[in-house]
Amino acid sequence: MSERLTIEGGQPLRGIYRVQGNKNAALPLVAASVLSPGPLTLRNVPNIIDINNLISLMEGLGVRTEWHGRNLLIDPGHLKTSQLPTDIVHRLRGAILLLGALAPKMDSLICALPGGCPIGRRSFEVHWSAFRACGFRVEQDPEKVTLQKDRVVKNPSIFLEEASVTATENALILMAGLGGGKIENPAREPHVLSLIEFLRNLGCHIEIDSLSVSVLSKVNNAPTTDFEVPGDYVDAGTLAIAATVTNGEIELTGIDDKTMLGVTPVLRKFGISMHRLGDMEWSVRANQGENPDRVIAGPWPAFPTDLVSLAIVLATQGHGQCLIHDWMYEARMFFVDKLARMGASVTLCDPHRVMISGPRKLRGITLESPDIRAGMAMVVAGLCAEGTTVIEHAEVIRRGYEHVTKRLSGLEAHISTDMPTGT
Repeated sequence: MSERLTIEGGQPLRGIYRVQGNKNAALPLVAASVLSPGPLTLRNVPNIIDINNLISLMEGLGVRTEWHGRNLLIDPGHLKTSQLPTDIVHRLRGAILLLGALAPKMDSLICALPGGCPIGRRSFEVHWSAFRACGFRVEQDPEKVTLQKDRVVKNPSIFLEEASVTATENALILMAGLGGGKIENPAREPHVLSLIEFLRNLGCHIEIDSLSVSVLSKVNNAPTTDFEVPGDYVDAGTLAIAATVTNGEIELTGIDDKTMLGVTPVLRKFGISMHRLGDMEWSVRANQGENPDRVIAGPWPAFPTDLVSLAIVLATQGHGQCLIHDWMYEARMFFVDKLARMGASVTLCDPHRVMISGPRKLRGITLESPDIRAGMAMVVAGLCAEGTTVIEHAEVIRRGYEHVTKRLSGLEAHISTDMPTGT
């Protein structure tokens, strides 16, 4: 059902905000739990649509799951082989991680091509190269992919032509299920390291050096695992930006400084005051200054692409011009016309670069959410805009952010959710 968010802007955010569990860490952890020889508990799991869609796929395979607050109990002991439901797979790009977990247990597997947010061309070829290196024949057509166990490869090795985070995670899960392999040019994002730690907890021997990750054994009969999903630096960055553009002051809890390594230097360049209060606590105070000349997104530990949409909103309220460049996704910037309608001075230079001039007063209008991050960026724009902002199809935001209305209302935001009649 279509959801609508209504925001009355101009209210400074104030209070304490607990950062949610990292979506991009939780998805591979939940998928990799299929490899576990027994039940396990994942703590601090974000209760978002993408996670629940992945759970639905797993339950269709016989995996038992149960929520206990923010903790998720997973028992893969009754796993059965069956085709994954096409409608759910089409809604969830992270469904591809289940292929790495299921392939070692099956001679053949047919799956619809996973979907996700329309932020640009995202080929699956780097994933298929890992499966081929591990002895699988891969056939992809416009609708589906077929994996067929073709040969036994001892100690497979794959060089990732693109240091893709999800492909690295998929290869790790696949090799942990098969019992060995080497990944050269892997991604090194915090959620990749979290997955490695989780697989080690399941008894998988994994070594890391400066250029590669080596899986030296498969998951064994490890004791019941209790593992915590790390805090989400995208959620933390989003709230830091929201507090700043509303001239507010908040405390963030549940996120450490290493996880924020790629975020805080750029936010401080915008003048945001961010100070550590403890190992997992930060104070954030509005102190909007000059916009930096440019912000360039990139792989860890550069500024994360998932915060680019939010940084664009931030730049509309800073002083001076700022060029924001995301070379990874050519459709990331395609929501900026909506900000221009709100009164922002923003120029789309090309599919990867946008120039913003600030500060500009934004005014509330009716918008439609195109994807998770652009949708949340429009929420933040609405929080600092004059008047009322209405965001249609807001359910897409819940794919990455949990309990948006409740959590922002807890910081004194004037925001509500409703379901339009006839939907």
